[in-house]
Amino acid sequence: MNTSQQGKTFEFDVLVIGSGLAGLHYCMQMIRLQPNIRIALISKTNADECNSRYAQGGIASVSMPEDSLESHISDTLDSGDGLCYAPTVECMIRQAPSAIKQLQDYPIQFSETLAKEGGHSHRRIFNCGDQTGLTIIETILESVRLQPQIHLFEDHIAVNLITHYHPHRTDNQGEVLGAYILDCTHNRIHTFVSKSVVLATGGAGKTYRYTTNPMVATGDGVAMAYRAGARVGNMEFYQFHPTLLHHHSLNNFLISEAVRGEGGLLKNADTGARFMAQYAPEQLELATRDVVSRAIFNEMEQSHHNFVYLDITHQSKAFLKKRFPQIYTTLISIGIDMSQDMIPVVPAAHYQCGGILTDVDGRTDLKRLYAIGEVAFTGLHGANRLASNSLLETVVMASNAAHCTLNDISKPCKAWDAIPTWNSPREVNARRASQINAHWRSLRGEMTSYAGIVRTEAGLYDLLQLIERRHKIIDEYYWKHCITRDFIELRNIVLNAELIVRAALARRESRGGHFREDFPQKNTRAQESIASLNANPLL
Repeated sequence: MNTSQQGKTFEFDVLVIGSGLAGLHYCMQMIRLQPNIRIALISKTNADECNSRYAQGGIASVSMPEDSLESHISDTLDSGDGLCYAPTVECMIRQAPSAIKQLQDYPIQFSETLAKEGGHSHRRIFNCGDQTGLTIIETILESVRLQPQIHLFEDHIAVNLITHYHPHRTDNQGEVLGAYILDCTHNRIHTFVSKSVVLATGGAGKTYRYTTNPMVATGDGVAMAYRAGARVGNMEFYQFHPTLLHHHSLNNFLISEAVRGEGGLLKNADTGARFMAQYAPEQLELATRDVVSRAIFNEMEQSHHNFVYLDITHQSKAFLKKRFPQIYTTLISIGIDMSQDMIPVVPAAHYQCGGILTDVDGRTDLKRLYAIGEVAFTGLHGANRLASNSLLETVVMASNAAHCTLNDISKPCKAWDAIPTWNSPREVNARRASQINAHWRSLRGEMTSYAGIVRTEAGLYDLLQLIERRHKIIDEYYWKHCITRDFIELRNIVLNAELIVRAALARRESRGGHFREDFPQKNTRAQESIASLNANPLL
């Protein structure tokens, strides 16, 4: 049968897409600055389901007398392996104490003991035990729900940005006027128009088979912004977290880096021998994530097991239950007592170091479009993110963007009247939809095999051909059939995969989270990889 998915038209001052820490904190900061503002907050499922919720570790900020901002900056630059943008690093790190204060004002109660994680030279991780993200999200979301100015749309997913290019402008800079949003419950696509659009959509871990990310992490923001004409960069640098729990049913549970910070040891599953001294003799288990992930990958390849062990049995049960209550309880539920048993772990896709090109305030190439948090590429993380700098970047960018967007909401949008509603008829074909969605599982497996921790030119070219074929099939389906959340996510994941693979092919060196077996050395010159739909050196 045929049906129309045309929905209603909504007008707001600001449209925020994504309900993680970036989106929530931005909304609350905007209300503080402009109490009468009208904000639409879009969440593709329940508002508390986001990457931020699963951040066990914490947020990095200097506070101890033996530590210094210069030390935090240096650690960040070292972790980024030559590709951090130094002015951004300095700006973000210097705003960290203010970011902590903003969170404490909600109020969020941090632990009295600062944690230490890989790549950090001092204890500087503010945390809520091993439930930092969950505590922060629940606290801020409770405040958001009390604000009548914030209109929360749960079970809604963005389809595309609405853009306008002025025929008389010579700079070809487009303007974003809103987005088409699918109401997943009623299968209608609404038109949301706004004076400013903020992408806070997080990462794209579901592009890979093994990931620490929840199901919502499908790269929607990068895909929409790229299709609209914004530049993206450093997409090849997808950071793998070294220690995802290896378990047949609990398949995306992260074992926090703080476990290694408290003395956890990595051991070969065959021999039981500790191995990090072979790969990072000085930092050992607290080397940066790219180094530890490759070390684990190498040990797995040479053993009879597809995991390694993380051993913290030398710590007391009382200490572990107090320091890691969520991890301890979860492991007990599947028969692992971390005070007596070693924990099987594997590396998994964790964090998108690249993304939509922005400044520290979240400005993109397109007028009225901002990107904040993991979806943004500011230059803070370079080729490999330093642990617990992600929540820091999120809070700082949300606050900066709130101040910046005040200028946009004060200006009327003359092109609003010309925005068409979504009105094309769509064929509903359940059989074809099922066939299309079968691409999801295959693509994620291929990305893990060919564009994961170790890459080669031959493998990347093979993968690119498979992606291009899928891209064509999915695009043909898009113009003929009813659009669902599953299909939107699949369409976005395929585009993210293509951007990652093309960038990985173009970078003929090994740096940070990007390791080319056929080009194991670094190039003399460190250079970002920038791509855009209109002028793309990679595509």
